[in-house]
Amino acid sequence: MVRRLTKEELQDLIDANPLRGLANIGEEVGLTRVGIEKLLKSYKLEDYRNQKIKTLRRTAARQRRLNK
Repeated sequence: MVRRLTKEELQDLIDANPLRGLANIGEEVGLTRVGIEKLLKSYKLEDYRNQKIKTLRRTAARQRRLNK
């Protein structure tokens, strides 16, 4: 039986690497990608993850522009 992740645990996994695939997170905790998606929706963390990804990409793009 797979235990359910808490909101804080899922948030910590997102914070560690927001670009990490949902299937990869699922493999680590013993859930499917769909299971992780459902948890994101039920905990209302979809926007949180998307904001983290957007910030990370913005920072990377800024660095590329500065290094030209």
